[in-house]
Amino acid sequence: MQDETKQHCRRSIIREFCLNTSTHALSGIARSETIVAYLKYPTQIDASYVSEWPQYFPAFSLCNASPLRFDKFKEPFFNYIKTRNLTDSNDTTTLSPFQAHYIRDFLIDKINRNESLKPLFYPFSSMFSTCSFNVVRCLETDFLPFISSTYGLCYTFNAKLKYSNNDSIRYGNKNGADGNLKLGLYVHNHQYVPYVRDSKCIFEYHRI
Repeated sequence: MQDETKQHCRRSIIREFCLNTSTHALSGIARSETIVAYLKYPTQIDASYVSEWPQYFPAFSLCNASPLRFDKFKEPFFNYIKTRNLTDSNDTTTLSPFQAHYIRDFLIDKINRNESLKPLFYPFSSMFSTCSFNVVRCLETDFLPFISSTYGLCYTFNAKLKYSNNDSIRYGNKNGADGNLKLGLYVHNHQYVPYVRDSKCIFEYHRI
């Protein structure tokens, strides 16, 4: 009995020292029993969920990574650099790295002249080979065009118009399907302006 009392006193002394010492981590060891007791405390979780169906299909935007079509771009661009003596060649079919430095200046000049850049971009008809939403064929009117300062002419499917009352937004279960948008795209990598972009498309989902 006396040995047990001595042992208890020793534990109390050690515990008291650990709780009050400035030595790093010893106080945590002394409190470990409290932590274990806390973790053993019974808990109960009440989980519920709300089913929201049908839901709106998200808006979906896509752009061609290269904003400019070389076949539409080259003639006005070469005229621009030629009239300003900015070219290092008389070739009007091939763009050199030196000439490519003036693409930005060319575009800024057209904007300052209030000239549209749209003829230089990729129209809807040239990019979309196939399109369907829930098995039903898409039309060009199903996409809202907009201009990106980086990617040129882009298109958004299922866009929410600023002053609409959501009556034009499609639900995911429209036509009895599960919200499947299928696109066949043609990126025209042979028409990419050299030194500008690699061939690819840019996609983005938007919450309604």
